[in-house]
Amino acid sequence: MVVVLTKFPIKNEFQEEYCAHLKEAVTKHEIEKQAGFIDMNLLAPQSVPHMPENNQFVIETRWKDMQNFMAYTQSEAFKKSHENMPSREWFDGRPAVEVYETID
Repeated sequence: MVVVLTKFPIKNEFQEEYCAHLKEAVTKHEIEKQAGFIDMNLLAPQSVPHMPENNQFVIETRWKDMQNFMAYTQSEAFKKSHENMPSREWFDGRPAVEVYETID
């Protein structure tokens, strides 16, 4: 199984708006209909005392394998999911994508 973490550093003053944006954006595209898609989690940052402040929103998706994930990145659903992105002023840095394969 492949796990993809897409991380978005969002400035504190825009976090509530970004959370609403994510919820709306997820309902507009059809990732759940893509071959090999297993599930998705939207993760909001939480800060813990005595640790650095966390401002990373994370979209976690799980895929049957790398081929299915890569096919998704070439699909219309992928293109739709990246339309109407929030203003750059909301971001506190560049988004990042991390891809992992589970250890069997």
